[in-house]
Amino acid sequence: MTSLRRLLLAAVFLTGTAALVLTAPAARSSNLPQMAGLAARVMPAVVSIASTDPVPPAAGNSGDDITLAAGTVLPPPKAVEALGSGFVIAPSGYILTNAHVIAGAASISVTFQDGTIVPATVTGRDTDADIAVLKVNTGHPLPFVKFGNSTALRVGDWVLAIGNPYGLPGSTSAGIVSALDRNINEGTYDDFIQTDAAINRGNSGGPLFNEKGEVIGVDSAIYSPSGGSIGIGFAIPSAMAQPVAQSLMASGSMVRGWLGAATQEVTPAIQATLHLPNTAGALVGSVSPNGPANGILQPGDVITALKGVAITSPRALFIRTAQIPAGSKALITFWRNGSAHSATLCITVLPPPLDETIAPATAPAAIAIPSLGLTLSAQPAGGGATITAVTAKGPASAAGILAGNVIEQVNGQPTASAAALQAQLRQLTQAKLPAATLLITGDTANGTDPGPRWVSVVFTK
Repeated sequence: MTSLRRLLLAAVFLTGTAALVLTAPAARSSNLPQMAGLAARVMPAVVSIASTDPVPPAAGNSGDDITLAAGTVLPPPKAVEALGSGFVIAPSGYILTNAHVIAGAASISVTFQDGTIVPATVTGRDTDADIAVLKVNTGHPLPFVKFGNSTALRVGDWVLAIGNPYGLPGSTSAGIVSALDRNINEGTYDDFIQTDAAINRGNSGGPLFNEKGEVIGVDSAIYSPSGGSIGIGFAIPSAMAQPVAQSLMASGSMVRGWLGAATQEVTPAIQATLHLPNTAGALVGSVSPNGPANGILQPGDVITALKGVAITSPRALFIRTAQIPAGSKALITFWRNGSAHSATLCITVLPPPLDETIAPATAPAAIAIPSLGLTLSAQPAGGGATITAVTAKGPASAAGILAGNVIEQVNGQPTASAAALQAQLRQLTQAKLPAATLLITGDTANGTDPGPRWVSVVFTK
């Protein structure tokens, strides 16, 4: 993509004469959804948001060192007004919008569909999810809309977008879900709904409804080389927006949970080795001793669902965990030893990093493993076998294993030392298995440490 644009851009009003092209009405198909009733029902809860950001003084003029001659009139400070959208989520006056809609705003006002304008204050914002909650006081209950279940969406489902594009409040467009789980590299927790419903500048923060009138997304970004809608819009799913909004309403901030398990993709080789039904899920490489998953998960497990949502990959697990506030209980489903298991755990806050001191290196004794093309230290590594050398162009080298890496498991079984690893490999060769699946920790070839990872190594014949 050449341009992914956030939608907080001030509405543009054209001064030229617009040409209207009249066409004959298209034939109405009975298979198409009728959106008029839905739009009328939810429209009162959709609002326009104007945020005003004062323009800072020019360089060299702080605004405090201006000397005025007698009779001089000081002009009012310049300000930039940007327009966005939002929707009421509670009758007491809570309004959800995008965090980028109100970024840097000195003042915020909300306009309702009947033309009423009221000032708003920021209850809380979460820039990681690009969600903010505002509060207005009108003296009476407000019409509001409810969240729906975005995890139940399917590609092809009809959706309705309502917002304030280019300062045109109440603009409504319909389309379908074009794709799900889009990562557009705009933020840490990208997991967008893609839709072809027309979304333009000023739609940011507006709701995306399903056919029941439930909010299943928050319109947030578009792909557009020209700046206008070309049918590629993105919305934050309600599975992310709803818990963030609830947390912001309750405490003003969002504290995300931590599972305490490092995971990786399930490759076809790992699937065959661990006898898994498919490659969907997140393979557990290690479990933090004091984490929520300790005593429940173990290396070699494959997580398939978390709190009712299917987990298809490590990123899906990362996104789902981020949707669950710290302190929440969650049912986790995983595959172990050929069967499905489930347990309830409590998602907790990520602990602060430990102050680790690096001990001076000692020269280890060496044990060669010719079948894998590597050499191991004879000294235990505190739960594994340390690799001291890797044969060039050997099986371990071809699998991306480096000197300094530690082998913690072989085919799902813990490895306590180089001697234990030798015994495990001997059993595999006696069983005439062609490869070993190793749980490796340590740096990769690009110099980064991604955490525990499973690697399949073919034995040298």
